[in-house]
Amino acid sequence: MSDGWGNEELEASVQAYHEMLEKQARGIKCVKTHIYRGLAERFGRKAGAFERRMQNISAIYEESGLEWVVGLKPQKNIGSAIKAQLVEMIEMQTLGNTVARELEVAEAEAEHHNVFDPKDVVDARKRVVASLVRRRGQAAFRKKLLAAYDTRCSITGCNQAEVLEAAHIHPYKGQHTHVVSNGLLLRADLHTLFDLYLIAIEPSTQLIQLAPALSGSDYAQYQGLPLITPTPASARPSVEALQWHADQCTWFKSQTASSD
Repeated sequence: MSDGWGNEELEASVQAYHEMLEKQARGIKCVKTHIYRGLAERFGRKAGAFERRMQNISAIYEESGLEWVVGLKPQKNIGSAIKAQLVEMIEMQTLGNTVARELEVAEAEAEHHNVFDPKDVVDARKRVVASLVRRRGQAAFRKKLLAAYDTRCSITGCNQAEVLEAAHIHPYKGQHTHVVSNGLLLRADLHTLFDLYLIAIEPSTQLIQLAPALSGSDYAQYQGLPLITPTPASARPSVEALQWHADQCTWFKSQTASSD
């Protein structure tokens, strides 16, 4: 094959490196040569090439002050274009791990504070309903978005009202943020991804952009599609709010930049 490295094999290298690093942290031994050979068979490139690429990844980890895989001495002889790609992939890997850890902590706290009490089962349904109401968004705000978007998810067009939620573009900070132009009507799963900054909306074009972490998922079908917006101009998403949200997505390179 050609000497040029494609995104898929770079991503596979970063993923394999991360897995080795995790095993190292847990004191689990791994045979590096087996990993190189596996990648070589998958992509039709020599195993030594993957070992050298792993050493480039070590150099990036070292530059960032992070622990690198023992036995893969940092090698800085790497082209600027490939280095930029690797840096972005490593950042996304780190972001994904951070989000996962935060969710684990939140889930553990939720479990701790919601210990099952059989004497309290009578109120369980009320708590579930209250939780759904909170998640969907402040009632009046959600009703305004349902009306503005004609009960359709602004990304998928889904019209099942029960799974549509009021998403703030800029986080809720009082009643002044409960305006339609600071909201999107989103299906529940997309609301979660939007809040985790894994989905962005290009402010100038209002095209949907997905984080690289979602590129191999079912959500990839929405990449580059236009956002569904309300007909009244006053109800359309604020460009400034979309820019603020896009600025929080470290993987996203917007065509414009916020002045904040």
